[in-house]
Amino acid sequence: MFEFFFKYPLAAFSRGQLLFAARWPWWIMLAVLAAAAAALAYSAFRNRVVAAPRVKPVVIWLLQSAMVAILLVLLWQPALSVATLRPQQNVVSVVVDDSGSMGLRESGETRMDQVHKYLNANVLSDLQKKFQVRLYRIG
Repeated sequence: MFEFFFKYPLAAFSRGQLLFAARWPWWIMLAVLAAAAAALAYSAFRNRVVAAPRVKPVVIWLLQSAMVAILLVLLWQPALSVATLRPQQNVVSVVVDDSGSMGLRESGETRMDQVHKYLNANVLSDLQKKFQVRLYRIG
């Protein structure tokens, strides 16, 4: 039943993080909710007769405030972020051209020498710390 309403199993929600995809900050949502609740409270209690019971306007105010809160949450576009790692998923492939044009000289050294210098300047070691790196030569 949970998957029918929320599209994902309950286990995904326990491993994931619920966040809002809208670009507006969450404190704006709280400020709008507080302002709407205050306006609804004023509307519900302004014409109350003294002898009338207090329960009915309070219940109406709570239901209206809950409806506004649900609408605001939907406007802020709730999303579920689940980060899972799978084997072979975090692979970075580095492709180096090994054709004849890489033998041309630019600024006193060949293009291939420039590539080797760039890759050996801690770029490959930094990538290997975070990812599984595969180096390919094409040409």
